[in-house]
Amino acid sequence: MGLMDYVHLLRRRWWIVVVAVVVCTGAGYGYASTLPTTYVATSSVYVSMATGTSVNDSYQGGLAAQARVRSYVDLASSVTVATFVHDQLGLKESVDDLRGKITAVAPPATTIIVISVQDSTATGARTLTDETVSQFRALISRLEVTQSDAAPAARAEVIDKAQTPTTPTGPQKKRYYLLGVLGGLVLGLGAAFVRDRLDRRIRTSTQLEAFVPVPILGIVDDGRPGAAGELRRLRTRLTEDPDRVSLLLTSLSRESEPDVAIGLARTFADTGARVILVDADTSGRGSSSRVPVGSGAGLSELLRNSATAAETVVGWPEVGISVLPLGGVDFRTPDLLDSERFSDLMAKLHSEFDQVIVEAAPVTAAADAIALARRCDATIGVIELGRSTSNQVRGALATFGHDNERLIGVVVFSRPPRTLAQLVKHPGDLVKR
Repeated sequence: MGLMDYVHLLRRRWWIVVVAVVVCTGAGYGYASTLPTTYVATSSVYVSMATGTSVNDSYQGGLAAQARVRSYVDLASSVTVATFVHDQLGLKESVDDLRGKITAVAPPATTIIVISVQDSTATGARTLTDETVSQFRALISRLEVTQSDAAPAARAEVIDKAQTPTTPTGPQKKRYYLLGVLGGLVLGLGAAFVRDRLDRRIRTSTQLEAFVPVPILGIVDDGRPGAAGELRRLRTRLTEDPDRVSLLLTSLSRESEPDVAIGLARTFADTGARVILVDADTSGRGSSSRVPVGSGAGLSELLRNSATAAETVVGWPEVGISVLPLGGVDFRTPDLLDSERFSDLMAKLHSEFDQVIVEAAPVTAAADAIALARRCDATIGVIELGRSTSNQVRGALATFGHDNERLIGVVVFSRPPRTLAQLVKHPGDLVKR
């Protein structure tokens, strides 16, 4: 994959990355909230040796002190010092827990030991540090005495007394937040890549050309400035044959796309032609719901002889067309669409209108399109990019018949991507995508 492939991947799957980052950051926040607040107080101790007054004695004493410091570092956090501190302060926590709070380090080539102790309160950290240093110094004095009445060979003097810390040292919540964000990005990008690889949806017309046996007559991007121009080009291709008065539009995807039929009817009407849009989509997703003024009766009642054409056909002035809505569908409607009554109706519409556009239910949802195709001059399949899979389209073509001469081509239809505000308002679209 090239750089642009990853860019397109992020444009398609950005919401997966966002969800992963939000979840992981929330997890980091939740984990940081469970950690106790800690304060650390620090004190510095200078170790010196008892030496003579000469320069050589001082030099030898300094070397001896540096050698002892390595041992004193371990001594500061020893069980002995921790036990003395524990007993002196009467602490409830165990000696091992106290040892875990004490750290001691010595900068290289120095005789300085830095002792730090952490606690849940600032005052407690300072108190523990002072007591630890006090017990540490006392232990050194006892260990370094060679004779009972002599001064100790080494001494530990406090040079920086512990101060009450003003800010906590832990937990470092920003670090956990950052780790959450980074973890979310890694997991989100990985999940987006896997999801994209497993996705069989058709996203470009080039993918369709690989297996669709008929030409692509138009590519309509709904809501884009070029949509109207593409519908005009589609109209021009369809009028190359003047005998194509009735056109059947049926979806080769899972759901109907009435926008294509309405848009095509409008473009024919813009030339001054008399156009009627017949909603024969028994799935209930046709253009009938878009008509601002509808009648109670429709195509179903007309085929059952319970209504007349004058009672069912309504005008749609904003679009400039007439509409024959579906009406009330019952168990007989699919059979009546494959009857001579419908043929007679189409013959009548041919004589009264310059262009008849019929909508049918998706091929995979009902068998209506196969029957209606025999009563229309040409059939156009509609495929929505971004939702239709190659298996769905192949199945629809197989159902309709690859060699069906009525199918003259397909129209590719796409919707603009959802914005974040739209997805927040309609979260169910995340599942559909």
